[in-house]
Amino acid sequence: MLFRTANRNDIVALALMPLMLIGFWVNTLLFDQSPSFPYDNNPMPLWDLVITALKGRHLVASLISLFIALIMMFSVNRITNRYTLFSGQTNIPGFIYMLLISGYLMAQKLHPVWMFTPLLMLATERLFLASGERKPMTWCFEASFWLSLGTLFYAKGIYFIVFLWMIMFILRLMNLRSLLASIIGIVLPYLFAFGYYFWTDQSLGFLETIFENFVSPIAFYKHTMYSQVYNGILIFLVFISILSVVRTLPAIKIITRKHYRIFIWLIVLCVVASITPYFSLEVTPVLAIGASIIVGRFFALIRRRFLQELFLYILVACTIAAQFLI
Repeated sequence: MLFRTANRNDIVALALMPLMLIGFWVNTLLFDQSPSFPYDNNPMPLWDLVITALKGRHLVASLISLFIALIMMFSVNRITNRYTLFSGQTNIPGFIYMLLISGYLMAQKLHPVWMFTPLLMLATERLFLASGERKPMTWCFEASFWLSLGTLFYAKGIYFIVFLWMIMFILRLMNLRSLLASIIGIVLPYLFAFGYYFWTDQSLGFLETIFENFVSPIAFYKHTMYSQVYNGILIFLVFISILSVVRTLPAIKIITRKHYRIFIWLIVLCVVASITPYFSLEVTPVLAIGASIIVGRFFALIRRRFLQELFLYILVACTIAAQFLI
């Protein structure tokens, strides 16, 4: 019943997702008990503005992260339906995105990746729009510019330029001009920021902040037995989903096949990043973009309605249990 409701693109499904998201966010909205990510000690320029404005306002900060999560849920649905990644109009990817980001309470708290993630999504869509264009330089510049702007919130997001270059390569947008355009787009926001700090005689501090944020390790979360079990369930689900989707790729359109490869690579990059000491649970909103689409497609490929409902209910149960046990 839950899968059938979420799989429709109607007012019931659209109303259900925000209500469930608020339910998953209640603990974060009412209490400030989970540990915070250590980004406030030496924040990037735009993130510094945010924490200064929201200092001591836990509820407002939690509402902002809730609002961004809601935007991302609908964005995942929009890109899925716009590029016909499923056989029909659906809300399943957004629903699964909600479940994937709600397990860890500390990941729900407002942190710079929440500011970065919508800009990464925007950059991805700009490159999708460039597919088939004879002169994609403008789109490549815009995509890298939005990504770079996001890194002024979350410095380590700069490494996701590799993801944008992979998209350019997969969609056959990569050439010398488009590569140079993407590099200019990356550099430009930093030139503007450096100009401001140079004018205010703070350029040295700005450069030190950038360097420290680029190279400093962040992995600090110590997993418990419950979090390891929860992670294992999610990893297994994503793994079998990737295998299932890859098996069906030869039977779908070439451009759709390319889009699925892009989201699979996003999952791989996030998983590889998360096992290094330079990334931690903060990448959950980014990882969930690709995982929600791939897992949603796996659920849609299951022929028995009972199994579709069962797997979705198990995922919901795991998310609820994670909030209490992790």
